[in-house]
Amino acid sequence: MTVLQEGIHHGPGMSPPGHMALVFLRVDPAADAPVVDGVLRKAAAMLRALAAGTVPELPGHPVPGGNLTFLLGFGPKAFGIPKARRPAPEALAPRFRFRSPRPTGGGPLLVGSGLSYAADVTRNDATEEFCLQFTADTQLAVARAVVELWKLLRGERDGTTRTAPLEIAGIHTGFQRDDLRSWIGFHDGVSNLDSADRERVISIGEGEAGTDTWTVGGTYLTFLRLTVDLEQWQDLSRAQQELLVGRDKLTGAPLTGRDAEGRPVPAAGCPVAGTTEVTQPGNEAFRKHGETSDPVVAASHVHRANLVPSTDPDQAGSLRVFRQGYEFFEPAAAAPGFRIGLNFVSFQDSPDRLLRLLTQRGWLGGVNFGGQPGPDAPAGRLLSVRAAGTYLVPPVQDGAPYPGAEVFG
Repeated sequence: MTVLQEGIHHGPGMSPPGHMALVFLRVDPAADAPVVDGVLRKAAAMLRALAAGTVPELPGHPVPGGNLTFLLGFGPKAFGIPKARRPAPEALAPRFRFRSPRPTGGGPLLVGSGLSYAADVTRNDATEEFCLQFTADTQLAVARAVVELWKLLRGERDGTTRTAPLEIAGIHTGFQRDDLRSWIGFHDGVSNLDSADRERVISIGEGEAGTDTWTVGGTYLTFLRLTVDLEQWQDLSRAQQELLVGRDKLTGAPLTGRDAEGRPVPAAGCPVAGTTEVTQPGNEAFRKHGETSDPVVAASHVHRANLVPSTDPDQAGSLRVFRQGYEFFEPAAAAPGFRIGLNFVSFQDSPDRLLRLLTQRGWLGGVNFGGQPGPDAPAGRLLSVRAAGTYLVPPVQDGAPYPGAEVFG
């Protein structure tokens, strides 16, 4: 039997836990598939024990597990490891990958997309052989998983060269917000996929797998670490912000158009009596963006991200993905002294869904966030990319030491 890996919180009533870390692992050029297989077996066993509260150095002294989950993803480079037994799936072919940043910094993420790397980003660390996603209820449980993984990999170092078969090449952390809003002040994730539709969009079926039948039951993880330019956003009026997002800033009600003075008009009756926000019970009918004949509202973020709400979500043309977003906050040397943004983590049966959503005109193609395309538009440079990558997340197989073990073992 095959099932999706842990850490994809898609079931009814499920929501991602409070903390997340994505760890990118680089393979030493001298390591081959049997060596990599051995390290992954040890890492998976250690992480399963850690989730149960067993720290390798503290036998017999359990610690709170924090509901830790871990998920293993395979990047395109993983299938080029010497003696690997599987070729890269077609869905990881070069045409489905993100562009690299320019050596001098910046550069477009994709041809036809309004997203670009930040000016100071010269290396994308989300393109290594493997990706591990940790989620847990506590920051400690996630951080401990990263530290214990580092200890294990350190123990695999060669005594002469001091290199290990696998090394940590990048780490990105994030957290869930309990106010259900984003750094720009608006409700976030309101119109995510309904739970009944999620697995059909997430899970790779026979049609998506093609000749890569061993991937059936798995999924593809696509990651974007997006920085928000708050300086630019704070210069906009509330009305400008609402027209870019497509929702009322206070209540989250979807916009239906503009009045005679050009001010945003939220949907009548939202929120329903006795409530104040669209996220509260009774407002379910208003969580989708609805219809509008106003071209400005139609160009807003929520409309561009889901142009055809009536299309069956599991059809590729719907371009729906299941998103698990984690905000981040980190110190920075430049003013204002911190950097904020979103870890966009999505799961879908083919990365083509998200790539087409980001590049097709009328969808998000050509725009950075919402509104009309162009660098001088109100949201022309609101978002910038710090890292981006796509990974196959193989299904869990009964008796396998780790998901995807058939690639190396």
